[in-house]
Order: sequence, then C-alpha cells, then structure tokens
Amino acid sequence: MVGIVGGFSEAVSGLSRRKGRLVLERPGEEPVEVTVRYLRPLTSRSEVVVMDGQGHEVLTARGLDAFPPGERTLAEEALLARYCLPMIQRIERIDVRFGIRYWWVETDRGPRWFALREPGKNVTWIGQAHLVLRDTAGNRFEIPDLEALDPRSRKWVRMAL
Repeated sequence: MVGIVGGFSEAVSGLSRRKGRLVLERPGEEPVEVTVRYLRPLTSRSEVVVMDGQGHEVLTARGLDAFPPGERTLAEEALLARYCLPMIQRIERIDVRFGIRYWWVETDRGPRWFALREPGKNVTWIGQAHLVLRDTAGNRFEIPDLEALDPRSRKWVRMAL
C-alpha cells in the first residue's frame, strides 16, 4: 500500500463519487469502488478504514483529517449514512411477550417502535451507562447516557434488561 506508515495512511486522496458510488483512484491503479467505515465504530470513532467491494482493507487513516477538504466531505457523508443510530430520548413503554421485548420510544428522529430479542446478545454496553440496542431487523438504537433519561424511562430499561 502506498503511503502507509505504521499501518495508517498519512494522507488519503483520490476519493470521488461516480454514479452515486464512492470510488478510490490511485496513480497507476485501476479505480476501485469503496466503502468508508470506522475502524472501531462502537468504542472509537476516530480511525477510518476504506474497504473495497470484497471487504478487503484498501487503506486506514487516523481520522478524517487525512482526507483533502472535498474528499473529507464525501467520507463524512458516507460515515453518517452508514452509522445512522437514532438516539433514544424517552421510553414510552416496553412490553414483553414470549421472550421478545417490544419497545415504544421517542428518539432524536421521532417516535419509533422495535422488537428486541435476547438482550444478552443484542445489547452492547459501551460504558456503565452507554448502550447500543440491536433490534430483530438489525437496526441499532443508542442510549448515550442511561442516567440522563427521565426516571420512568430508566425504570423501563432496568425492567426489560
């Protein structure tokens, strides 16, 4: 890989959008369709990895500052689209039927409802009060600070998990 020092690219260039897809072009190489992801999406949203269509790492950058301004915008848009995590602000109610927990919540993107199965597998605790929930359809919802929720919402969460 060209420009890699210690596993990270010092500078990333050649990122563009063609026909709605992200493409990485490097001198002397064929253009390749890519996706942009966080290296550690749950614990650290700083390092960025660019991957080809087969899921192989093309390059890794310490952060979005490694991209030139125009390309940085493309990378930021790709990351926002990929990691669209609605943040739960309030819990209206949770019903449990046959081991499945049905959540009715208010998020930063409006009211939602979802089903959660097996909390031990589908709830990720990032810290003591920060958690990410994955519903039965694979969608993720985030509670950045359980203690910041109103008392009634905290009670619902503790009863359901």
